[in-house]
Amino acid sequence: MLYTITPGFHLTLPEKCGVYIYRDKDENIIYIGKAKNLKKRISTYFYQNKQHTAKTKRMVHAARTVEVRYTASELEALLLEARLIRRHLPLYNRALRNYKAYPFLVLRTDLTAPYVEVSRDTVHEDAMYFGPYHKTNWLHNAVDSLNSWLKLRRCLGPLPSSSCLYADLGQCLAPCITIDKDNVYNEQVKKARAILDGDPKMKQRLETLRDEAVDDLHFEEAARIQTLVNLAGYNSLLTRSVAHHHALVVSYDADVGCTGLIIVHGRLLRTLHTLDRTADVIRTMQEEARDLYKQTVGTLAAPTVEEVDEMLIIASWLEYRLKELDIYPLGP
Repeated sequence: MLYTITPGFHLTLPEKCGVYIYRDKDENIIYIGKAKNLKKRISTYFYQNKQHTAKTKRMVHAARTVEVRYTASELEALLLEARLIRRHLPLYNRALRNYKAYPFLVLRTDLTAPYVEVSRDTVHEDAMYFGPYHKTNWLHNAVDSLNSWLKLRRCLGPLPSSSCLYADLGQCLAPCITIDKDNVYNEQVKKARAILDGDPKMKQRLETLRDEAVDDLHFEEAARIQTLVNLAGYNSLLTRSVAHHHALVVSYDADVGCTGLIIVHGRLLRTLHTLDRTADVIRTMQEEARDLYKQTVGTLAAPTVEEVDEMLIIASWLEYRLKELDIYPLGP
């Protein structure tokens, strides 16, 4: 719905969730925003202007119309805002115009001797991806700590035919030259997956090992294990595994009603909405979510850069709202 900006026009706006789009006199899109309550948010541009930055004042002065697009949930508004900004690159959305591929932690289970790496692409079929991660400065340190503790190989790509310095120093189990009769290397890979999955039992075991290292005055080892504790703890907040990130997420707002978000492989596939929140409503939502999950799981291609950005928005929104949401896992 399109509104011409005239004195008091914002008083007629609906109190709904959605996205608003400002255009100038030439109908160029100059700013895109999202709001849980469109009326309240847009009104702030016109009656709280003393608190605005110079950039915001210029934008409001240039705006001639505002279009509003309604969404069924706050998360959908966030995703729609991101898509529209990518498409139109508005002048006053400069802070959000430079999209980048956020990194994943990748367990290369597509190779004979798996290893863990930080990657900004998702092209390896059968590899396990965890993320995307918004805070990235600690990821490489986490991978180094993981490799050091489990003695996983650090060479990239196919398995080499000869050992390297890490093997000679005893810092790698060297699957390239050893015959793993006891399946030792694969057991270490399982531990790596448990950490990346945020397994609470693995986190507890790491905490015990850390405390033992401190008692023995092995502070460097304790610091390395603490890094793994942090990684397991961070990943346990939400399902960071892309392959296993399947859930029905239910929220309730007195003004909006009951909203169900069906997420498969970290992507929002469908939004369900009812006015009431009852046990029967939740069961119906779960049935629809499970049906969609069965139809979709395993069929989605590797995410594009744009999808990775949206997956990050979804993960960040879920993490921020975690205490307010009911999350029902889908699948195994």
